[in-house]
Amino acid sequence: MNLILWWHMHQPDYRGTDGEFMLPWVYLHSIKDYIDMPLYVMSNSGMKANINITPVLIDQWQDYNYFIEKALLEENTDKAVNILPDTFLRPLLLKKLDDWKGNSNIPDIRAWMEDHYRWANYEQMVCRFEEYKMIYDFASFEASRKYLNEAFYFDLCVWFHLSWCGECMKRYDPVIELLIAKGSNFTESDRRLLLKRILKWMKYGLSLYGFPAVKGEPAPASFPFYPEMIKKSRLEELNSRKKGEYEVTLSPHYHPIMPLLLDINCGEISAQMTGISYEPVNFEKYGGGMESAKRHMDSLKGYCRQGKTKIKALWPSEGAVSSQYLDMLREYGIDICASGEEVLSSSLGIDAHKPVFSQGKSIIPLYEVFKWKDTGLKIIFRDSGLSDLIGFTYAKWRGDDAANDLVSKLNSIDDFDKDSSVTIILDGENPWEYYYENGFYFLNDLYSFLSSSVKINPMLLSEAVGLYGPPDEHKCIKLDNVVPGSWVNGNLRMWIGEEQKNKAWAMLNDAGKALSDSIKSGKMNEEDTKIAVKNLMAAEGSDWFWWLGPDSPLFSQSSMEKIFRELLRNIYLKAGKPVPEELFESLSSTKNLIAEHGGIMKRGREQ
Repeated sequence: MNLILWWHMHQPDYRGTDGEFMLPWVYLHSIKDYIDMPLYVMSNSGMKANINITPVLIDQWQDYNYFIEKALLEENTDKAVNILPDTFLRPLLLKKLDDWKGNSNIPDIRAWMEDHYRWANYEQMVCRFEEYKMIYDFASFEASRKYLNEAFYFDLCVWFHLSWCGECMKRYDPVIELLIAKGSNFTESDRRLLLKRILKWMKYGLSLYGFPAVKGEPAPASFPFYPEMIKKSRLEELNSRKKGEYEVTLSPHYHPIMPLLLDINCGEISAQMTGISYEPVNFEKYGGGMESAKRHMDSLKGYCRQGKTKIKALWPSEGAVSSQYLDMLREYGIDICASGEEVLSSSLGIDAHKPVFSQGKSIIPLYEVFKWKDTGLKIIFRDSGLSDLIGFTYAKWRGDDAANDLVSKLNSIDDFDKDSSVTIILDGENPWEYYYENGFYFLNDLYSFLSSSVKINPMLLSEAVGLYGPPDEHKCIKLDNVVPGSWVNGNLRMWIGEEQKNKAWAMLNDAGKALSDSIKSGKMNEEDTKIAVKNLMAAEGSDWFWWLGPDSPLFSQSSMEKIFRELLRNIYLKAGKPVPEELFESLSSTKNLIAEHGGIMKRGREQ
């Protein structure tokens, strides 16, 4: 059987209008997950996997690299601290906490550090290090704060960053090893050294995806070898092996739910098919939706030119597809894309997991490759059960037991049909903080088992296109229609059809209309138009809508929708229009439920 393993990496645009990063997840996941994932594949001979990344994530990663490097080159400490684009990074360059100049949002850096440098999974990232656990726990007691000295806060800062370092950094970088071993009383030199090391890894990390470390620089000629930052013995060991292979794919630029841009009411169809409540939006059409969809797609061409990636394979944002969107993908020359098994079941009118008799044998539709109408576009559908095991279940298991269990399940599929093509697609960044040592043992054991299996053939997407393309298209099942939906329960309810989400869409639609009117009037200059359109595209990203609604944690809702509202406000300002009062009012609401994994991940099928 063929196995297509496809990891998806993305973050929305956290940059405010001043360029400040309002949340730190891009650089934290860069050092913890985005670098480790391709390195794990490379270090397992015979393994093949696919990694998807979004242009908006690449853009922000390059910004971090540029500003961190610029700050490290600045000799004046005050200037250097202010160059850094993220408050989470700035204490690494402070000489003394009293040097903090602050701003209206953070007048007290000590109070801010006590709160924000505890944004780490307690069981897996904090308790792993006794020194971090001790100061983490101490910082949670407000009564103790007046007794804490400056060294405490700087140690808290360093340990926060060490806990977010990926396993390759922790295990194989002698500088990071040295800092972990030191444990406390980190000096100004230690902190600066840590920031330098973070930069080296982040610059190397983008080369793993085929993109330049900083925008405007030349892209690497090929995917790199192992980093020079790791200790010599480990480097020699890795270089003596044949490397595993991975391919890099892209999603539309700002990760929008494209079916909704093309038809704002298409979510109602999937709601009916999947039997969920759904509240329609109060307007008939998302203005300029087709133009917006094309902008997100058009930008991919530039990223394909600069990176070692191909536009031929694409993971639609959140696996969200519709017939109209699939037609568009074919127009853009996409060869293969994917969605969730629930979309396939709705579209076929059967349970895609259950065997049927077709083409002279019993098959499981989910494990077939489909072609869209009479075009060359192939569609594969993720196995929700297998993907959710990795996302939610295996974190509680021993790594080797979990890897063995997954391989056993794949072998059972192979026993039924030797020609099966199984697709596992899931978030490549968020599950691992729930795993022991960031999933190091599970992923390496899994890759080792898969690459040595005689039954399972890990496959690159380009190989899948070749296997199921001309002249072998008879291997594909023709699909003439799809019910609009995503990998999340087969519908679009995570992004529309609920009061707060619908309000956000209405606000976005109004902002887009105001911008369109100003552009048509000819009163906007070229630079303001460019910025406003960029803000509109960023506001069309999926994440703002994902987090809104009463079932998401209030803090996550609030922090995300603040960025969304700032994007919309800036559209009005650039368009020369008055900013509506509603853009200064919060959309957040909650049932005070405890969402699984903090709501940052969802299951493909609700249990």
